[in-house]
Amino acid sequence: MPTPFTHLEIAQRLLRDEALPEAIRACLISERSAFLLGSIVADARVNSGLSRDATHFYRYDAPISEHPWRVMMRRFPTLQTPLDAAHRAFIAGYVAHLSVDETWALQMFRPHFFDGEWSNRYQRFLMLHIILIYMDERDYDLLEAWQYPALCAATPTEWLPFMDDATLVDWRNFIGLQIAPDGESQTLHVLGTRVAKTPQELRSILDSPQKMQHDLWRHVSPDLLARVEHNMYIHAREQLHIFYEETDR
Repeated sequence: MPTPFTHLEIAQRLLRDEALPEAIRACLISERSAFLLGSIVADARVNSGLSRDATHFYRYDAPISEHPWRVMMRRFPTLQTPLDAAHRAFIAGYVAHLSVDETWALQMFRPHFFDGEWSNRYQRFLMLHIILIYMDERDYDLLEAWQYPALCAATPTEWLPFMDDATLVDWRNFIGLQIAPDGESQTLHVLGTRVAKTPQELRSILDSPQKMQHDLWRHVSPDLLARVEHNMYIHAREQLHIFYEETDR
């Protein structure tokens, strides 16, 4: 559920993370365009009309009993034999994305927002989007300049059996334009439509320490967010490592 900019920032860290074997990092770096696209394209469902289960391999209203990327591999076994090095890096990015979202769903979304009782359902839904925007804006500012040309260079060739190349390219371009040197984030517009708020209304909450403390942080603390984000990253790194150990290309 974290936004594409958060996923791109995680991908950026993974590329230089020495806890990953050097051989894996070398593969990812050599195909970083594909890796970046894989790290964000699960969210292309927003434009494709696909359900969350069809792209993320879990539902909000059902327990997660198996790692979603394992579900993806079981449903689409051809992904276990990537076409080439670029395809392998792309799938690795997708695995990382699903692993991040899995941890978010289990440790943040479900216990603190979906099942939370600290406010009414709409207010929790609104604050969920506020915390995602908070993360999004922080991570957008951390993205390095190389990401724009790298992402735009990704050229999918039948990389997914459940989304066509045109959908992947459209999402690549939509996110790429926002991280271009003269680009501008569309997050407030996109998420605002989900919570029936204008960008200005969302901005007034985000820019008010008093509102943030009263409406969000006293229920879901920054320390809790930091712990969950740490766990998200570690889990993504572990699952990406496992994927590379189980594939060969």
